[in-house]
Order: sequence, then C-alpha cells, then structure tokens
Amino acid sequence: MASGGPSTVAVVKTGGPDEDQVAGGFHALLDHLGGLKAVIPSKTKKVLIKPNLMMGEDWKTGITVNPYLIELLVGALRHDGFDPVVGEGAGWGCPSDTAFRKTGVDVLCRRLDVPLVDFKRGKSMRVPVKNGLVLDYVTVDDIMKEIDFIISLAKMKTHCECLVSLSLKNMKGLITEDRERLRYHLLDVNRCLIDLNTVYKPGLSIVDGIIALEGIGPLRPGKPKPLGLLVGGTDPLAVDSTCARIMKVDPAEIRHLQIAYEAGLGEIEAAAVSIRGERLEDVTPDTYEFPPLRIEDISPYEKIKVTPGGPCSNCIASLASYLHGYIDKHVIDEATHNITILIGAKARSRGTGNEIAIGRCLERYEGKLPFVGGCPPPSDAYLELIELGLKGIFPVATVDQDARVVPADE
Repeated sequence: MASGGPSTVAVVKTGGPDEDQVAGGFHALLDHLGGLKAVIPSKTKKVLIKPNLMMGEDWKTGITVNPYLIELLVGALRHDGFDPVVGEGAGWGCPSDTAFRKTGVDVLCRRLDVPLVDFKRGKSMRVPVKNGLVLDYVTVDDIMKEIDFIISLAKMKTHCECLVSLSLKNMKGLITEDRERLRYHLLDVNRCLIDLNTVYKPGLSIVDGIIALEGIGPLRPGKPKPLGLLVGGTDPLAVDSTCARIMKVDPAEIRHLQIAYEAGLGEIEAAAVSIRGERLEDVTPDTYEFPPLRIEDISPYEKIKVTPGGPCSNCIASLASYLHGYIDKHVIDEATHNITILIGAKARSRGTGNEIAIGRCLERYEGKLPFVGGCPPPSDAYLELIELGLKGIFPVATVDQDARVVPADE
C-alpha cells in the first residue's frame, strides 16, 4: 500500500535549544529538502502553520513546540513569497487563547504581524470525508477554505492512548468542537485520525525533538527528553515513522501509523524512506520510556486497578498524572483494601463494592458509587475518594468543584 518512490526525510541536530542552534538546524533541514520553493507548489498563496500548543505548557517541558520554530517558518515563508497563517485549537477543555498566552505565541504573532487563528472560536464548516473509515465529515474552521498548503509543526512525544503524538496526530487540533474531539475517542481515535488526514494531509511536516517527551504523555507526568533534533519531510507518515524509530519503537506497532500505511497515506517501511542529514543510529537515544500499551496497566500499584471503557486521552492523562506523579506513597503502603477505578463511557460496574467512577461520561453512577465528575476530572479532585477507598471506606458520594466529598443526600 506504499506510495510511488522513496520518501525523503531530513534528520538534523540543533546541538541545543539556543535560538542560534535552532535556527541552524531549521535551515539545514530545509536545505536537505531542497528549500520551501521545492516543497510548496508555486501557485500557493496562503500557508497554514499548525503548531502543537496543546494545553499551553512551556515548550521546555517537552509538551509543546518551541515558538521560535514558528518565527523561523513565518520568516522563511515570507522570504519565498508565501502568506503565512498560524492556527491551533487547544486541547479538550482548554481555551485556545489560554494556550496562546501561556506559550507566548499570541505576543509572537502580534510582533510578527501574522494572523493567529483560534480554531475553537471561528465559524465552523463540515467537510465530507470520502470513503471514510469511521467519519462521514470533519468539522473545521472555515478559514480552511482559504488555505492552500498545510505545515504540521508537531512535537516528538509519547501519548497514553495513541502511543505517539507526531505529525498525523497534530492535525487533530484542526477540529473546532470539543464534543467532536470526544467523539473521535469514543469511535476509535486511531481511525478517525486517518480520516482527518485524508482530508487535511500536511504538505510539509516538521517534528520538534529539540526537547521531546517520554513516559506517560501527552502531558505530565511525561518527562522532557532533550534530543536536540528536528525531523521533517513532505510525507507525514514517513516523518512519523522515522520519529518512531528514533523513539525506539517499530512504527508498525503504532496503530494509527499502520492504518495510515494501509490507507495509502505514505511510507512506513524503513527501506522506502531516504534519510538525509544524520544517520538514525547516531541520534537514537539509549532508552526511550513509553506509557503502558494497555489502559488497564496504567496504574503502577497492585492495590489500584483500572477498568477502562473507551476513555479519551485527557481523562487517561488526568488519572495517570495522579497515580504516577502525585499519590502519597505512604497512602499505598498503609492501604488495607484494593480499589477499582472505572474510566470511560463504556466502563461497567461489577458491583464489587470497591469501585470509584470518574468522568462526566459515567454520571449514571452518581449516587450509586463514589463519583468524580468533570471532563476531564481534575486529578486532585478525586484524591480523597481514592484515599478513603484504600482504607476500605466507600461513601456513595460525589466530589464537588472545591474537591469536597459531598454525601449523596447533601
């Protein structure tokens, strides 16, 4: 199911995160690809730069892209006569303007006098997906009618649901409505990503691995992984597959990459990808930590089990963040009972008496089980219920916005 001819992917070292180093790596990457004029069709006018700004974390965390890469892209595009636009729709529950402010991209775009589009606030339009695997349409900002070419400026990071978040996954930020993003996860986020990319496939993909993310991503408790790398090319699947190899995982084991290959979106086989710049064996780290392959295994504690029912990645990340980063080890050591956490709309109670339900999609258990609402539920909000459960206390209660345990009759 491969495309015709080898795909070229450039892999370059920046040597570090300083602006001079990043600029050197960026221009070297473009040189390996023949320059922007060799990549972007001559009749192109408006070019979308789609950065991964996620929940507005600082780029040094490994969660979001280095904003200086946006500046370099804007300058390079204008130099070659193209009209750049920057656009993003931040993660579930996070206003895009918050992400723009926290990453400094709002100030950057004002200084550069380049349009910054909040995909969550503009006018939406439905675009049909022809012969979609799952979707009949995608909902995007109507500015996409004006866009002639897309540059995916992605982050090299792990993802607790999709295993990796790279060029193809980055396109999910085009979706304007949080409820549709949630629908992707309930349907099958891996196949939905492929449907989205068949409609809006980036013409150029650049992955920021200057400071990557490893562990349980795409947020905390994922950990920054300084690699000093940029990876790019015109075949997003070949780019993502190359990044996967640098991250020490077979791209065929990453479900959405394998589905993309079967759908003919690009190359995945190493023999069909021509690497320019650095040799992969020279830039691959000794280790790269990944999240568990199964959501059931996301708890590191024997006394805390997880029963999933198609949860979205934000809910998974919220739970993982608490279990791996914030739980008091003394609570685990002193626990007298096991607990089971239900997560995701399809999770079912077995009536064992030791269950806690979390997330708005499990509101049917409110008043029946200890319950924490929210979408996603804030990880600190269910601290008390989990600690009580480990002590053998399972109040039929909910947790309010102030993280108070409220009995069902209050």
